[in-house]
Amino acid sequence: MKNLGLSKKGSDRGSLNRGALALFLLLVLTLLVPRPLLTAETSSSYEALRLFTEALFEISQKYVFPKSEEDMIYGALRGMMGYLDPDSSFLTPSEYKSYLDGKEAQAAEAGVEVIIKDNLATLTSVIDGGPAAAAGLKAGDHVLKVNGQMVRNLTTQEMARRFRGAPGTAIKLQVLRNSAIKPLEVTVTLAPLSENTVTSRVLQDSFGYVRLRYFNEATPKEFSLALKVLQKQNPALRGLILDLRNNARGSMEEAVRTASIILGDKEIVSARGRSPDNQETFSGKERDLVLKAPLPVVVLIDQGTARAAEIVAAALHDQYRATLLGAKSLGLCGLTKAMPLQDGSALIMTVAQCFTPGGQKIQGKGLEPEVQGQTPKEAEKKSLLELPQAVPAPEQDPWVLQAVEILTSGKKT
Repeated sequence: MKNLGLSKKGSDRGSLNRGALALFLLLVLTLLVPRPLLTAETSSSYEALRLFTEALFEISQKYVFPKSEEDMIYGALRGMMGYLDPDSSFLTPSEYKSYLDGKEAQAAEAGVEVIIKDNLATLTSVIDGGPAAAAGLKAGDHVLKVNGQMVRNLTTQEMARRFRGAPGTAIKLQVLRNSAIKPLEVTVTLAPLSENTVTSRVLQDSFGYVRLRYFNEATPKEFSLALKVLQKQNPALRGLILDLRNNARGSMEEAVRTASIILGDKEIVSARGRSPDNQETFSGKERDLVLKAPLPVVVLIDQGTARAAEIVAAALHDQYRATLLGAKSLGLCGLTKAMPLQDGSALIMTVAQCFTPGGQKIQGKGLEPEVQGQTPKEAEKKSLLELPQAVPAPEQDPWVLQAVEILTSGKKT
């Protein structure tokens, strides 16, 4: 592993002195740059660099325990990236290699999406039928400990790796649930997720119901097949309910291909960044269109709806006049890119934000439902300490029944 020209051995006093000297020389060179040649922006950057090198010098010389310069630089980069947003992070060379390997071969996992929010590791979604759901975890739970170790100073990427591993691996979690009296102790056994990301059925009065559990490369094909089967029903479909609740996984490409099945070649999402290279509008393809006869559509969203699911929900709302029902979505929808660095480490960085076809920014704002989902009275009475039961069948789901009423009456009540 290359080491940025810095020592890896914090106990080597000579190495520390050489590193400190290099930092000092860098600071001197910075101060020698003629001020008239600096713009206000570059001047501010040099001042920030001077502050950083000064702090690094003081730590390397005076901190009670010797630390390698590489560790300190990596720690600083990790902190900077974690400060940006939940999807941005710094990966060491070994972590970046694991990141690339993980994109090729899917390991066993817990079936959760997690972000670091307000210094807490928060589960944004718990995938239906996954190991975490079977263990009783819920979206919104805060993870305090993993295998007895406190969760501190981790990025979203680092936390996500805690929930992947070999099949059969048991992970012991201490979880704080909102309004709970004390933390819950939960054990999750890692396993591969079910390959089927889409489920569908016909409800009463010929209304179709399609549930997208999460997004992956196979989701557009599965969604297309589900709609084709539903359209062959007799009597014909009168409307469609698309359930995107608790779905926070998926890429922009997967979202565009999925939405294209209903929208054809219409605009689906635009990405806008600071660089012209990161500004692009994404439209579907006419050949992907399956739902050729117009149908009223209700899309279910909640606080666990994010990323690809937010793109699909917003596109259907703006381009197909679909009704959004439920609760405000998470607002986590940016275009991220991996940027390898010279020593083999990498930055995972949000380079553009998602905008709906109507021009609304999704990142940090989320999607507001036109109709608020009703809170079932039974759920209000249950103790928050009680582990949740299985996901209710659509016929007993209050929000699905609410969507059926909207489709039946044609009124958004």
